[in-house]
Amino acid sequence: MDPRLPDPQRQASGRIVLTRPEAQASALEEGLLRAGHTVAHMPLTQQVAPDEPGRLRRALAELLEGQFDWLLLTSANTVRALVHCGWDGTLPARTRLGVVGPGTARVLREQSGAPTPWVPQQHSAAGILAELPAPASGARLLLPQSAQARPELAAGLSAKGWDVTHVSAYATRALDRPAVSLRHGDTVLVTSSTAAAAWVRLQVHSVRVLAIGEPTAQTLRQLGRPADAVLSEPTAAGVREALARLGVSRPVGEP
Repeated sequence: MDPRLPDPQRQASGRIVLTRPEAQASALEEGLLRAGHTVAHMPLTQQVAPDEPGRLRRALAELLEGQFDWLLLTSANTVRALVHCGWDGTLPARTRLGVVGPGTARVLREQSGAPTPWVPQQHSAAGILAELPAPASGARLLLPQSAQARPELAAGLSAKGWDVTHVSAYATRALDRPAVSLRHGDTVLVTSSTAAAAWVRLQVHSVRVLAIGEPTAQTLRQLGRPADAVLSEPTAAGVREALARLGVSRPVGEP
């Protein structure tokens, strides 16, 4: 038997298995541990430099020159990529800063000296589009994202009147083999669309699957392997709610 696959004869361990590296641990993992869950990491993807890193460096130079009215950050990995590229959180006085949610704000606070950002009440691209203040005429917005980011946010911002500079901060690549063996009874938390595609290629069927966010859930559906549940929010409470909908009403830590 492939050692990556869950053995149906083994007692369920009930771990929450995240498909991202432990080095990218966040408040989600901390919340799961506090709630009594056992957390394991099975990275299915890795972040690498974009194909054209010069575009990101030029955009950051323009940012520091005060050419943008807003910098908008939509993931913790984007923050890490900008810091890796040399950005220390410095912004001109005229430039406002926005992030998609508290997880991104947390990494921003930990890794840079950036000012306190604006955060939409709905922590998603839809929330940004609905809640971001309307732009003044000709206002410029810098939007660094994954090379695999869906185009809806950039297009929606442009439609609302922003002059959007959309650059790749990093690219996400699938890993060939996961670094952990799954066990019968595990719950796998698929954290991105790229991870969803890598997960489907593993052809594992006897574990629960939760998706973070509708884009990830949509990718799983399109590939014929829909998630058992979709998190309402990327938090430990969201995991608990999703598990409850599946009939799992208690922390499922190791016995």
